[in-house]
Amino acid sequence: MVSGEKFNLCLERSPVLDFGFLKQKIAEITAHGEAPPGTRPEQFLSAWLAEEFENLGLSVEVQKFTCASWLEKGVELLIDGKRVQAIAMPNSPSGYVEGELVHAGVGSSLNLSKVEGKIALAGMVPEDPDFVASQYTALVEAGALGVVFYDFATDVFRRIVIGYWPSHSEGPYAPAPIPAVAIKRESALQLLGNDNHHAQLSVKTEYLGDAESSNVIALNGEPSMLLTAHYDRWLSGVADDAVGVALLLLLAGEMLDRRDVGFVAFGAEEYGAPGYSAWYWSWGSRKYVEFAERRGELDGIMAVVNLDLPVRKPLTISASGPEYRDAVRELLGPDKLYELDSAYFDSFSFSRVGVPALTIHSMWKYIEYYHSDKDTIRSIEWDAGKLARECASKIVKSLADKKLRFFKYESLRAELLELLKRASAFSEPPQQLLEVLNTLEPSEKLYRELRRRLIGVVSGQISRPKPLATVLVPQLLIVDDLEAVKRVLEGSATVEALSAVEKRWLAYKGYELPALNLAPLASFLARMDPGARRAYLEEVLRSTRYWLDRVYVGLCSEIQAALSSEMRLRVEKG
Repeated sequence: MVSGEKFNLCLERSPVLDFGFLKQKIAEITAHGEAPPGTRPEQFLSAWLAEEFENLGLSVEVQKFTCASWLEKGVELLIDGKRVQAIAMPNSPSGYVEGELVHAGVGSSLNLSKVEGKIALAGMVPEDPDFVASQYTALVEAGALGVVFYDFATDVFRRIVIGYWPSHSEGPYAPAPIPAVAIKRESALQLLGNDNHHAQLSVKTEYLGDAESSNVIALNGEPSMLLTAHYDRWLSGVADDAVGVALLLLLAGEMLDRRDVGFVAFGAEEYGAPGYSAWYWSWGSRKYVEFAERRGELDGIMAVVNLDLPVRKPLTISASGPEYRDAVRELLGPDKLYELDSAYFDSFSFSRVGVPALTIHSMWKYIEYYHSDKDTIRSIEWDAGKLARECASKIVKSLADKKLRFFKYESLRAELLELLKRASAFSEPPQQLLEVLNTLEPSEKLYRELRRRLIGVVSGQISRPKPLATVLVPQLLIVDDLEAVKRVLEGSATVEALSAVEKRWLAYKGYELPALNLAPLASFLARMDPGARRAYLEEVLRSTRYWLDRVYVGLCSEIQAALSSEMRLRVEKG
């Protein structure tokens, strides 16, 4: 262990990132192998982190909570009598299956007609590694006995959580019914081209619905800002998220004189929601938010800065709303990528209840190694880690100096007005909505309500690989559909472009959003007489104004409700 005194002396000697310290901490974090939520390795890390923070002189609370836990106990895969190395996919049940192995396809191009009563071989896709859950669901419903996934990258094993999920809502859902494993791409390529394969698959796993995980909280006062990272991981997990945890310890040592910053290491980020939920991740941070809300501490958190996969440049900053995103862009400069907070990170547990939060990451630049055994220290770009540390420090310092003046509250209204300007090409927004927007004042209480009400996570057709997207007023995405139709009518796009106009859902809440869903009609429209097609699409534009007007009414109601809620809070607090 490195004592707080020695740690501070090290920092005083060198203002630059101490790579030796960082590598040492990463080695200690990963020394005990894979650390899934609710397992002994994760519990060991919780105790280790508590000691590390205490060695820095910080006050530590270990916040325990119940979580689901899954652990591989053993896998044996024989194909044509030869052993093929494989790993179980999280949520896979135990079981033994034997039968013909058939190649079902890659990504969404699955041939489901030939898998009944057989073991399916299916390829993952880099656009959305989590799409394996949708493939699994389709193969279960087609009658497969088991699933063998193979990777899109070379020479890697990858763990991705699978489940029997028809949507991205929180649930409830049934357990995964058939075993699922992953093999290397090279192993699968040797099998393709010949359908005459016999497979024997034995999987032993352990699932606990009442395991225990912990959030480790380190304080030196009453924090208004939180620096966070998660310490559980699949496979080697260096970027995801041993680097983030090591940086958290480094920043804690640098900020020992700050009483306004707290440090939280979350457990159960990769998995943990009970009941086989499709929204299985970020369970530890969700429990932290519940605890903080129950104890009346949530209102006192001005902002959250989360570190997860900060190992590639350009770094991406995913922030809870336009007002946080634009403020950070102005502070850090244009050489990074900026977006609304991503549902894939612990920061979103705060964003979904309105608390300003962001994650510094490089997830989509690191997708080749995501959740794989190649996520090792050799795959890290240390300059990105150094930059992430600098970004986190700058954000915290600027927030401490400016307080709520840091946020660019006008950005949210400007973005709403821009959305309404686009929508007005199809139907004019009501004057009442524009007047309500003009009453918005730069109040953090108000903007917490607006974030909670107006920002949502959107999922598309689960039959196609597409990551979840965070959107301001997702109901107004229907304007994208209308613009797509308009481009076809104007001749700037072909009718085939309408195959992308699909249904969409508000992900974790599980309800369908307004959408034209012309994709199933795209081939029919392409065969129509041009005049008849034009008349049909013009009628689509006319009829959809009704739905757009309903969106306006709903948006106006949400903003008015946010204003009323803020006014009530003002009265209650005198």
